[in-house]
Amino acid sequence: MSRQWDWSPPTGHPAFLGYAGETAATAVMLAPLTGMPWQAAAVTLAGAATAGAAWDIRQSTTTGTLTTRALTWLTAGAWTSWALAAAPLTMTGWASGLGVAAVGLALNASVNRTEETRSERKALLLLRRESVGILKDWEDRLERVARIEGCHGKDVRHWPGKVGYTVEMDLPPGGTTADDLAGYGPKCAADMRLPDGCGVEIAPGVNRGTILIDVTLEDVVSQDLPYPDDYSGLTLTERFPFGLHRDGEPALGSLCNDCGVLVGETDAGKTNRLRVVTAQLARMPDALIWAIDITGGGVALPWITPWATEGIATAPIVDWIAHDLAEAKLMLTMAGEIIAARKAGYQKLMREKKSDNKLPITGDIPGIVIICDETASLPHDVKELLDKVINEGRAMRVRTLTCGLRGTQDVITAAMKLQAKWRVGMTVSDAEELAYLFPGYIKLDPKDAPVAGSGWTMHTRLGPKKPAAFKAWYITDEITDKVCAATAARRPALDPLSAGVDSGALYPQRWARALPVLYQGQTLTESAQHAVDNAGELIDTTTVITPAPASTSFPDDGSVPSGYEGFGGAAAELFAAVDAALAGVETAPGAVPADPDAADPDPESVRALPQNVVPLQPRPVARPTDPRETGLELLTAADTTGCTPKELHTALRKALGDGVPAERTVRGWMAKWAEEGKVVADTSGQYTRYISRTAAQPATSPAAPAAQVPDPAASDPAAPAGPAGPVPDAQPRPGLPEGEDGLLVLQAAELVIATQFATAPMLQRKLRIGWALAGQVLDVLHQLAIVGPARGSQARDVLVLPGHQADALARLAGELGISNADMTAAGLTSHTTDPKE
Repeated sequence: MSRQWDWSPPTGHPAFLGYAGETAATAVMLAPLTGMPWQAAAVTLAGAATAGAAWDIRQSTTTGTLTTRALTWLTAGAWTSWALAAAPLTMTGWASGLGVAAVGLALNASVNRTEETRSERKALLLLRRESVGILKDWEDRLERVARIEGCHGKDVRHWPGKVGYTVEMDLPPGGTTADDLAGYGPKCAADMRLPDGCGVEIAPGVNRGTILIDVTLEDVVSQDLPYPDDYSGLTLTERFPFGLHRDGEPALGSLCNDCGVLVGETDAGKTNRLRVVTAQLARMPDALIWAIDITGGGVALPWITPWATEGIATAPIVDWIAHDLAEAKLMLTMAGEIIAARKAGYQKLMREKKSDNKLPITGDIPGIVIICDETASLPHDVKELLDKVINEGRAMRVRTLTCGLRGTQDVITAAMKLQAKWRVGMTVSDAEELAYLFPGYIKLDPKDAPVAGSGWTMHTRLGPKKPAAFKAWYITDEITDKVCAATAARRPALDPLSAGVDSGALYPQRWARALPVLYQGQTLTESAQHAVDNAGELIDTTTVITPAPASTSFPDDGSVPSGYEGFGGAAAELFAAVDAALAGVETAPGAVPADPDAADPDPESVRALPQNVVPLQPRPVARPTDPRETGLELLTAADTTGCTPKELHTALRKALGDGVPAERTVRGWMAKWAEEGKVVADTSGQYTRYISRTAAQPATSPAAPAAQVPDPAASDPAAPAGPAGPVPDAQPRPGLPEGEDGLLVLQAAELVIATQFATAPMLQRKLRIGWALAGQVLDVLHQLAIVGPARGSQARDVLVLPGHQADALARLAGELGISNADMTAAGLTSHTTDPKE
């Protein structure tokens, strides 16, 4: 084999020395032919020795290394000069040269290893010095920013590529924990002047007295991360990557034992994130992918189009797509039946595999992952079926990934959130929605994930156990087609036991129902058309998932229908109750039911019913409870007392259980309600109290003057006219409450004008007076044109602006006969001169 000569320039001293050795040996061998004088070799190698010494000095090598290499050059130059002068050489001359070369190579190899070790030690020493500086900086930073003195830095671990580092710190004695530093990450990042996309995260360390500080110096989150060109096999039983964390480590997800939930608003990268997860699932030969998207099937179309119309893939990546409500109900109904069938049918297999009563999945018995997009579009009955699968399918490997545009309970139900150990939050407009997804972590800094495709991920069981910023890979249509083509052959089929459930008869027809609708007017591939043509006679899914209601008719002969014989003598009462229910009333035992053919009774007829017959009230439709609606209802029920955020949060926990957001979220709701005018904030006490504007409040106070009885002649023309007389004033002069003087009215007027809020509860608390007296004072203020009339339970309109408060108080003082001295004594500033003084 011919030698492949390398004519590239040497890199470093050892390579340069090798080139020089080759040149010297070649020159000696060719000396008889060229007639080269010995002086040429001496000058050349002397110059090489000088250059080598200068290189070593520049690289700060040790004196021993410099001396060894210099002697090597001089020895090589002396032998080469002698060899050229004595050419041609004998065997003895060549042997002496080889011996000198061997000794030189051994010496240089030894010093090179020593120098490499020394360079490593030098780099390590420099890194250690840098780490010591970092530790000292963080000890000072925690003392300056977080006011925690006595922290001790232990170690610094630099991340690959030097995109950041992790600092391990010992907290001072005295009970300081990592929780005391919660929320200080953004402040420390600001102190370091880090750009957006970089940040600081503080987490517990190996023990409760140690913390880990992750510092991102390079903005990995804002970089474009293309989907890796890797289509090798994965497995559902192991965690799979879908992007990178800020430290360059892979962000991992899991859908075998745990469900997932993904929240992100439009243009936040949620769809791309779903496609990346689907691509990873496509690489798993033990994962069957089902998809629910009743808004058009967009979540699955990129994964079936290469098979359905383009012929790029030999099989669909998504095994079943529910493009409408009927198909979604059928899919979830069948999933529930599969869970029950697998529990009984694979007991022997689970006992043999000793799998702790969990189904061991393979390509023959695949796990099922249901990807559900746009859960806000699903009706309540479909969400209930989805919750059933989420709650019961873990051991039988039927898991879900639910996605929504908002992190609220009407989109992501309590079951979806509680059973979702893997949670991902993309960019949202309202940070409180992330607080619903990540309870206890409302202090998430949006600047940690500032671009589309970035967000926060956590896994409450496998970690990270607190939200960690990440950037998802970006997958294009071209890469999607490549994934489909590479993984179509390894897609699994539904196992016979699961396919044999009651709803399994409609499973083979799934493509015949979906493809003609999704690809209307388009030409299907031969494989897709074969799936449509060989589906057999289609069965309407609604007839399977919605059985016909049972008959409620009863025999006319008075006999007991089949199935009611066991009720004995109570059967007649049971039938009477049923007849009454059909007629619209409930009948007590032993009572005579109302006429079932009668129309809806009016209030008078309802009052005429017997005492043991009451109108049948319609049963409310069960639906997930929105905690915000419940909070407003509780606030209204609190009447004029109102609630603080803590009190409302406690009441919500009692009413709804554990599915209630954090107290700070409830506080944000109440502040927003106050801005929208739904509630009124009372800041007079130590804590702000919020009072519903629709709280129960009488239209007039108990002590208000009685309403005037209208003249009968005004409403009845036939009525005789009353005696002629003077017409009373429509607005009589104000009458002060009994036992009170005008100062109380002036104080109330000043308070109402300053706060621009007029309700009896507010005056009751501010002026320390009773409810009835507060209502009377409001009526007086109405007669004095300070506030408007009562409007039911709403606050009265304040007719005087704060800028006219002084003039209004002066006018009231004159009408009520209050002097300046009395006003000054009561703490009211007088703005008029009393003519009596």
